[in-house]
Amino acid sequence: MICISGLDERFLGESPSRVKIPNIRKLIRQAAIAGGVIGVAPSNTPASQTSLVTGLRPSDNGVLADDEFSTAVKAMPLWRAATQGGLKAATVFWPATAGAEVAFDFPSAAAAPGTRDVSFDSVARLSTPPGTIDRIEKESPGFQKELWDDASAARAATYVLETAAPDLLLVQLTDVDDEQRQTGAISIYARDALENDDDLVGQMLAKAPQGMIVALVSGHGFENENYLVRPRVLLNQGRQSSGPILVEVKYGLIGTPDAAVAARLRRLMTDSHRHGIAREVPMTEVEEKAPALRNWVAAFDTPPNYVATEDNGGPALGPGSHLGVGGLWPSRPGYRSVFAIAGEGIRPQKLGEIDLLQIAPTLADVIGVKLPRANKPSLWPLIAQ
Repeated sequence: MICISGLDERFLGESPSRVKIPNIRKLIRQAAIAGGVIGVAPSNTPASQTSLVTGLRPSDNGVLADDEFSTAVKAMPLWRAATQGGLKAATVFWPATAGAEVAFDFPSAAAAPGTRDVSFDSVARLSTPPGTIDRIEKESPGFQKELWDDASAARAATYVLETAAPDLLLVQLTDVDDEQRQTGAISIYARDALENDDDLVGQMLAKAPQGMIVALVSGHGFENENYLVRPRVLLNQGRQSSGPILVEVKYGLIGTPDAAVAARLRRLMTDSHRHGIAREVPMTEVEEKAPALRNWVAAFDTPPNYVATEDNGGPALGPGSHLGVGGLWPSRPGYRSVFAIAGEGIRPQKLGEIDLLQIAPTLADVIGVKLPRANKPSLWPLIAQ
């Protein structure tokens, strides 16, 4: 499984003249491909990547907040199911794998504070088995360098494919995600990063053994933070009472446990987005994706490129950073990620929209193991020839 973090589905709809990704397009022509993937809540990268390998909601994976998780590796991820099933598993720059019982591991590491740069050494010193980094360097001089990037991940992956014949290989590429956070969603610079990743995908596929099944995935879509919506400021306008306003912002949604606040937000929603409220999200959907929010009586989403915040100051609707963001409510229109799977035994076809939680049990079926706690059913019966 190759995960290009930040690969919004809209990249694949770009014309070949705008985004030159021949290796990815060739893979897609041979694949069963989803018509968009609805993600998890929170739809940030660590939570999404963990759900991709467990089939569990972030709340079941131990997610504590929008940007952290604590017990994800205690769930049954694909690599543990594979190892327990007697298969050889390897992971390259995948979150939460440090110390995992796999044949090869190049664990993900955090960027230096205030930068998007990941030091090569922060990955190398935790990689297993010991000495692997030096062996790759001997075969590919220049592999060891100051910073870890997608080229590093691809070279590690090709080494594993060449020398170890793994039954399961998980690879994460992050440059497209990083570029969008720096320059905006679907930016020309992000397209350049994707074109570079396409070349790396080609290198990995060239080393894949005959008969290998390849899945291309991403965790969440991307939007630009063009406007900030501050519901607390909005609801304070013209208010007579001085008590607290029962409104929250979680997982990109504006929500409230107060029926009177909900009624006021519904009235504000009818103003053609002038207040930054686009639609009411059914509470059945909210409770299913984010059980911690079941105390709300209503939830509201913002329009595309509008991002809600719990700020108590500033304008009710004001300018944002204009940079790319994830972490939004996963079912918002156009906010979709990618799933394509190709190889021996896969029937090429176009699937409808799928749930991200269906990906892990599908891959478990591919390698012949089970994830009994997965929240959603496998797609294998639909795609197997």
